[in-house]
Amino acid sequence: MKKQIIFFILAFVLILSALNSEEVRGLTNKELISEKLEVIGKAQIYSPPIMKTEKTTTDVTRENWLLLDSFDFDSFIQPGKHFGVFFDNIDQTIEMISNFETLVPDAIVAIETAPLWLRPALECTFLQLASDVQQEWAEVINDAWDPYIDEIAYCIAHSSAAYLSSMYSYPEVITENVIYMYIADMHLDYVEIVDYGTSTNDENYYSTTSYWKIDENGNLVQVEVPKEIYYMYLVHHNITDEIPAFIDPDIIENNATHTNNIVAPGDGYFWRNFLFNYSDAGYPLLKDCLTNTTVTWDITGNTPDDAIHTITNWINDSMEFTSNAERPHQPVRIYRKHIGRCGEYADITAAACRSALIPCTSILSYSGDHTWNEFWDEEWTQWEPVNGYINNPLVYENGWGKVFASVFEIKSNGYLTPVTATYSEETATIIIYALDNNGDPIDGAKITLKVPGWDNWGYTDKEGKYTFIVGDNRTFYARMDSEIGNDPINTNEVYEIVTNSVGGQVYTYSMSAVGIMPEVQYSSIPSPNDDVDDYQLVVDFTVPEQVISGAIIMDDLDGTDFNNAIDDGIINFFMTDLVNYAIYSNEQLFDTFNELIGAEDGEVTFDIPVDESWYGFFDNGFGLNNPQYVTGSASLYEYEETSSDDDIVVSSNKLIGNYPNPFNPETTISFSLAEDAKNAKLEIFNIKGQKIKTFPIPNSSLLIPNQIVWDGRDDNENAVSSGVYFYKLQTGNYSAAKKMILLK
Repeated sequence: MKKQIIFFILAFVLILSALNSEEVRGLTNKELISEKLEVIGKAQIYSPPIMKTEKTTTDVTRENWLLLDSFDFDSFIQPGKHFGVFFDNIDQTIEMISNFETLVPDAIVAIETAPLWLRPALECTFLQLASDVQQEWAEVINDAWDPYIDEIAYCIAHSSAAYLSSMYSYPEVITENVIYMYIADMHLDYVEIVDYGTSTNDENYYSTTSYWKIDENGNLVQVEVPKEIYYMYLVHHNITDEIPAFIDPDIIENNATHTNNIVAPGDGYFWRNFLFNYSDAGYPLLKDCLTNTTVTWDITGNTPDDAIHTITNWINDSMEFTSNAERPHQPVRIYRKHIGRCGEYADITAAACRSALIPCTSILSYSGDHTWNEFWDEEWTQWEPVNGYINNPLVYENGWGKVFASVFEIKSNGYLTPVTATYSEETATIIIYALDNNGDPIDGAKITLKVPGWDNWGYTDKEGKYTFIVGDNRTFYARMDSEIGNDPINTNEVYEIVTNSVGGQVYTYSMSAVGIMPEVQYSSIPSPNDDVDDYQLVVDFTVPEQVISGAIIMDDLDGTDFNNAIDDGIINFFMTDLVNYAIYSNEQLFDTFNELIGAEDGEVTFDIPVDESWYGFFDNGFGLNNPQYVTGSASLYEYEETSSDDDIVVSSNKLIGNYPNPFNPETTISFSLAEDAKNAKLEIFNIKGQKIKTFPIPNSSLLIPNQIVWDGRDDNENAVSSGVYFYKLQTGNYSAAKKMILLK
């Protein structure tokens, strides 16, 4: 009710401001200020080094080794986060560890309810939400039922945290969006939704559509839409820059905010339901137009009433190509106006096509001040209903005389994909690297391309790289903006990149920030010796994806970010002991072994020394913005003895433990040393891994059980505070550590 009151109080004022606004250009996407550029020089030509990624695969025989415990992992690791495996020497078990934020219990249930292939993305989204927002959207998934669960979970997983946390994101939008897909399915003969498994009988359950078409040979064939196309371009509730919401079609949409006609459930309509099931007086109903349609598209052109031509006719019967002061983004309002230019036509085309269960996307060129669509028919096919164009991508260059600077496709999650090569006979490639002051790559830096007005932009990957595909014979300017510095520094400044681009050429440049990228401080040490066949830890993994993250510039909701997974990620892997893990967790220089830096995949086998607990973990400490997707397993093996006891050499170095634990004010630490032990010492560390007390052990202590009493004081005889402490026994060839708790 509070939302409704706010909306209706503002409505009158916003109507007046919309009516008095000046007419804007053909596009209806959020207006981007085309400021006067100041060219301060040419960009630095760059020859990138070959990016080396570490990989290790250990050829180890598993003879006599029995699998004791194992678990799989499958997560996106955000920058500054880590997860991995902990081997507990006390009970010889392994468990997963991480410094991820906490998920509410219902969010964990929702992730486990979602399909296995969707769980990492859903977890990644939940971790960006406050607990109360997690709870709200987790309940939406947990309260859903088959066959809607996967589609609902997908829409939530691939929505921005800003949208899910906003006042406009009613759960009913997402549930109604999915339900009306299945309702439309009952009315359409040329397509059907196919569900593979359910949440109760198949962890990898998913859905898609299967449609009928007439191919280039005139044959009637049935085609199944790839899963990734189905969910992103048919299921997803967002089209381009509009806020997915219930809309009052009779409220004039404000050009500045595009939010004043958003209303509560029951007071308005969502586009999927509205466009398919409602029509204004004197206009055709889309559902009725498609009732007797039997094929999605006839490539030969011999079936004029296929779905694509039928939707084309419906759009042209429902719309007139003109505009007034109001330039709406919401398909519901666009339909009620029945007028628009290319921007409105592109939005209503995408919405109508998806309402009719045909995957559709929007294509945009700012330099050409034009936007249109593509629909999916085994590949993306150019489509512009207002001009009757179907599969005629070069009409703009050869018919209109437009030589685009660049053209891009807008995914439903806000990510931009270059598609200039489809719409230009000649293209060039511009590659720009974002580097820090040390020459290291900056991930998630924004690269803006101008001609000199707005043209295109993108965000860098793990190599600090973004690639533009551009038209020929154009002059380009660019700049880089990042969290650690911009280049050029001032926002209106740019570098000249290319003068008169040449088709087929590749131009590579770099831009540099004054800041330094984060890094993990570590010191590489040899892997500890293990003289006893007892336990072995094996971690194998791959990093198949990284997530490009950045701001969605064309969005009516400020502060929205996209997260788009692409192939080939990298990760750091470290192994260390209890003390050094504490040091690492406090972002200090720590000792590690078996480390892999910038690894794409690998297998690490560690023969576990006796009397010690260990950590093996994946770390994304080298990035600013882009999560890395890590999948694999951790396995603990136990050696099955086949030889006699006489053949086994057992070291008598042993850190036994402390008693009592927890303790106050003192505890007794017990251990024994081998005959060849040298330079033995017992050290106490705090939770930060800082050494606070050292007990030298004389050689006379060899071969006999030993006890040292710690009274809770440091080397300066100062009493330490309550908390977790580590004690570590160290000799020339032996090291072991355990944890204790001081409670005052």
